Amino acid sequence: MKKLLMMWIASVIVLFVLVSCEESKEVTNTTKTEGTEAGDQKKDIKDLVTIKEEVNIEDFSPNGDKVKYIYEVPIINIDKPGAQKVNDLFLKLEKDMERRIGDGQNLTLFVKSKAFVNDGLISVVMEIQKPGPGGIYVVNYDIENDKEITTKELLEKYKFDPQKLIAEINRQVKINESKLEEEPASISIDLFVYTVITNMYNPNDDSLKKLEEIQNKTKEEKERYIIENIDKLKAYINKDGKFVFIHSGMLVDEELVVE
Repeated sequence: MKKLLMMWIASVIVLFVLVSCEESKEVTNTTKTEGTEAGDQKKDIKDLVTIKEEVNIEDFSPNGDKVKYIYEVPIINIDKPGAQKVNDLFLKLEKDMERRIGDGQNLTLFVKSKAFVNDGLISVVMEIQKPGPGGIYVVNYDIENDKEITTKELLEKYKFDPQKLIAEINRQVKINESKLEEEPASISIDLFVYTVITNMYNPNDDSLKKLEEIQNKTKEEKERYIIENIDKLKAYINKDGKFVFIHSGMLVDEELVVE
């Protein structure tokens, strides 16, 4: 419980820093693709998305250490408003971090990106790797309808059974418990509960109170809470067509592939 409370406090600090940053300038995608036909949905992901290395520089971190900053940004190669909106989201995020390098306040060392295409749906993932709390950002883009779809829409599209997520969490917990000589992976029902709550509530609301309330519930009640609020989790479909759910680890966001 104490660890979860510390994580909540850390999330408040991170959110405050992000919100307090100035709005970065609008970035325009310069791709030349003229829209998309139905056949484009069958294109290779390398044709549909370009992973651009926007930043690759050596600089000094706030503590004076010389470090190498590498920021990858995913660009959907479709010249439509919805795709442009997704591109702007990731480009703005990168530009804000890049600006903070210049201000001497950034500790983000790497920004890794990846993308997948399944059934006319592009999943774009950006992972921020840095000392302390890190984050994974996910957007699922519907090519035909030129729009981002929510986790709820994604789950409904594939008729995903929430019990499969619970089963995989419990399976991973058992695997970790058997590794007596190793550091257990940061996965548990409590961490998924924490993730749902932090995704549902702003830190300025009663999220801490809600977290304390849920922590006193039984394991079965926590599992039911995750099932009822599974659409509050971030998720995408990987190259193998499997669901991947994003959850809070003890410090950074983690991915859980549901077999």
